Amino acid sequence: MSGSTSDESAGASSKSTSSSSIHQPRQRMAQNYLLLWIDASMDEADKDCQDILAQLKNVVNEVHLCSQSDQCIQLVKQIDTERAFVITSGYFGQHLVPKIHARLSDESIWYTCLENLSNEVVYEIFEYLDGCDIYKSFSNLNIRLQNLIISSSLLLRIELDPLSKHLLEHHCQHVIIPNSHRILSLHLADYWKDQLLIDAFFNHCIIDSSFQRLESIMLKGIKTEKLLTTLFYLKFLPRLFSLTMYIKDYYYHDPGNIYPLIFSLPTLKYNRLSRSTHTREITIPHVINKKFSTIQYLIIDHTCTLNQLNSILHYTPQLRHLYCNPVIDSNEEFKNDLAMKLPHLKSLYIEQFYESFDEFEMFIKEISSPLQILNITVFWGKAYLDSNGWERLIKEYMPGLEKFYFHFNHMIHDDFTKDLIDLSNGFINQFNSPFWVERKWFREIRIDYENIDFSIHPYREEWIDLHEHMKSDHRIMQLIIMNNQFTELTWRFIKELKCASKAIHFTHLGIEDDSMCIHMLLDTLSSLPNIKSLKLSSPSIFPLKSLPIEDTENYRSVLAINKITKVKLGQVTEEQEEQQIQFFINLCPHIEYLGVDCMSDTDVPSLMKLILMNRRTRIPNLCYLCFIIPMADENMVRTLAMTIDSERVNDNYTIQRSGNKISVYWK
Repeated sequence: MSGSTSDESAGASSKSTSSSSIHQPRQRMAQNYLLLWIDASMDEADKDCQDILAQLKNVVNEVHLCSQSDQCIQLVKQIDTERAFVITSGYFGQHLVPKIHARLSDESIWYTCLENLSNEVVYEIFEYLDGCDIYKSFSNLNIRLQNLIISSSLLLRIELDPLSKHLLEHHCQHVIIPNSHRILSLHLADYWKDQLLIDAFFNHCIIDSSFQRLESIMLKGIKTEKLLTTLFYLKFLPRLFSLTMYIKDYYYHDPGNIYPLIFSLPTLKYNRLSRSTHTREITIPHVINKKFSTIQYLIIDHTCTLNQLNSILHYTPQLRHLYCNPVIDSNEEFKNDLAMKLPHLKSLYIEQFYESFDEFEMFIKEISSPLQILNITVFWGKAYLDSNGWERLIKEYMPGLEKFYFHFNHMIHDDFTKDLIDLSNGFINQFNSPFWVERKWFREIRIDYENIDFSIHPYREEWIDLHEHMKSDHRIMQLIIMNNQFTELTWRFIKELKCASKAIHFTHLGIEDDSMCIHMLLDTLSSLPNIKSLKLSSPSIFPLKSLPIEDTENYRSVLAINKITKVKLGQVTEEQEEQQIQFFINLCPHIEYLGVDCMSDTDVPSLMKLILMNRRTRIPNLCYLCFIIPMADENMVRTLAMTIDSERVNDNYTIQRSGNKISVYWK
C-alpha cells in the first residue's frame, strides 16, 4: 500500500508550495502561475510592449500574448491544473469572460477587470512598473485611474536607459519635474560608450530639494566632472538613503575629491562607487573639523591600497557592512596609528586582496570590529594557508565570527605543480582540527581550467541534505572539477593530486566539466575511495553507446570500493536517458539518494519505472528520489504516483511537489 494516494500527494505539493511562498512569494509565483494577456492592438516589436513583458516575467514565469479572443480560448482549453491570470481590457473582457466561463467550470482561471481592482491592489501592481510607463499606459483609460496616478499616495520609481533617450525631454517635462515630490527612486543607466543620457537628463532637470521623497539614486555611466556637480545638489535631499555611482571615464581621475562630498550627504545609509579605469591613488583632503558620515553599507568597487582604504574609513564610524575590490599591494607600511575603529562593522568582503597576511592581520586588529561575516579572496602567500594563524586571529580579534568564506586562488603551471601539491596537502591537513569542525566550516578544492581554488565556507544545505534521514557529515571535504576546457596540464595536476589524495578523505566529488570522458571519471573515482556523494552537471557527455568500459579494471575497482550513497545527475538527455541512469545505478549499488535533472522532453514516467525496477534488485537502499522537471505540475505528480502504485510493491511512500521539483520518500 502506498503511503499517500495521488490526491494526498497533490495536497502535499500544495502545502509545500504554500509554505515556500511565504518567504519568496514572487519566486514561487513565477514557478506556478500562467499569464494570458489579450489585446487586439498588441505589437510585440514595440519597445514599450517589450518593457512591460520583461517586467511581467519578473513576477510570473510564463506569459502568452493573444490578439484574438479565440486564440486565448484555445490556450485556456489546454490548461489542466495550472492557475492562470488573463489580462484584458474591460470592453474585450465583456465578450471574452462568458466564452471562457462556458468552457471552464472549475476555478483554475480567475478573471476580473483592472477597473474593478481595489486601489490597494492597483498600487501594488504599480510597484513593479516604471513611473513613466504608468503614465503612458494608464493615464488615458478612465477618470478613476487618472486620479490614482496623480494621487500623492502613489510614489514613482523612474528608470531611464539609452533606449529611452529619444523620450527623455518628454519624460522630464511631463512626468519627472511635475511629480518631483512623489519620486521614490531615480535610476539612470548610460552604459553605451557614445550615449549621453545622463548629461542630457541634467540639461533638462536638476535634482534639488523639491525631490523631497527621493530615497534611491543610481547613476550608471556618469563622468567625474558631472558627478562632482551633482553631489553638491544631493546634500539638499532630506531622505536620500541609497546612492550608487558607476563612473565612466576613459582617462584617470583621482576619486579623492568625490568621497568628501559623499560623506557630506546627511541621511545616506548605502553607498557604492565603481569605476572602469584603474585608480592609481586616492587623496582624501584633510579636514580639521570633519563631519562623520551616516553610511552603514559601503561598497568600494575600485582599486585602493590598505592605507587608502584606511583614509576612507576615517569618515564612517557607523559602518556595518564593507565591500572592497581590489585592495592592491603598495610599498608603504600600514599606518596603524591612523586606523579608524569600526565598532559596528559586522561583515567584511574583500574580493581581491594582494597584501600579506601580516598586513591583513594588523588591519583586523586595528579596526576592532565585532565581525560576524568575513569573505576574502587572496592570490599569494603561504601564510594564508596556515590554519594556526587564522585560528589565533579569529579567537583573539573575531570571536563572534559566524561565517567565514576564504578563497586562495592560484594558477596551475608546469613549474609549480609540486608546490601546488604541497599547498593542497597543507591546506587539507591543517584545516581539519576541532576548531574548524565545531564551526561547521568546510574545505573545498575547485579545479577550473588552469586555476585551482582552495576554499573554506560555512555549512550550507545542499541537495545531499534534503531528506531528514540524510545526516550531514560536518567533516565533508569536496573536490570540484569544472570548466569545459579540460587541458592536459589540468589533467596532469589532477593525476598528481590523486597520488596524494589517498591520504585525503574527499567525501564529495562534483564534475561540472562537459569535456571529461567516462574513462577520466572512473580513473578519478578509483583513487577517491571515501567519496560518498557524486554530482555530475552533464552526464550526457559520456560516450555510453560503447560500453566495454564495464569490463575495464577501473570500473571493477570503483564498483568494489566505492561508498557512494548520493548521486545527482544533471541534464540527462532524452536520447540516452535510460542508459545514463542505468550506468550510474550499476556503478553505485549503495545509493540512498538519487536526483535527476530532466529536460523538457524527458519521459519521466519511464524513468520512474526503470528506477523502481532497480530498487527491487540493484539499489534496495534507495529511500529518496528527486526529479527536477521544467514543467512539473500536479498532473505529473498523480501520474508518477499511479506508476508507483502499478508496481504492486508493498512500500509506504510519500510523493510531493515544490515548484519544479517532485520528490518521493520511502519509509
